[in-house]
Amino acid sequence: MQKPSMRKLWFEHVEKTRKKLLRTDKTTTHRSAMKAASVTWPQQKVKIQNKLKREARKIEKVRKVSEATEPASHNT
Repeated sequence: MQKPSMRKLWFEHVEKTRKKLLRTDKTTTHRSAMKAASVTWPQQKVKIQNKLKREARKIEKVRKVSEATEPASHNT
């Protein structure tokens, strides 16, 4: 599993913010969307980091369970 870069996730957040701003103001630029997105980015970043940690824990748990259930025929 490839972990997405925070830069890519930041620009996705800016894109979503710009779409929201375009509903009210049709002249919204990428630059103004970045300014607006910077207000909500810290909370969004925490959510993203928690999601990545949760997925990593889940993968680790599955890996441990699969190792424990493998047959012990490797020792013969």
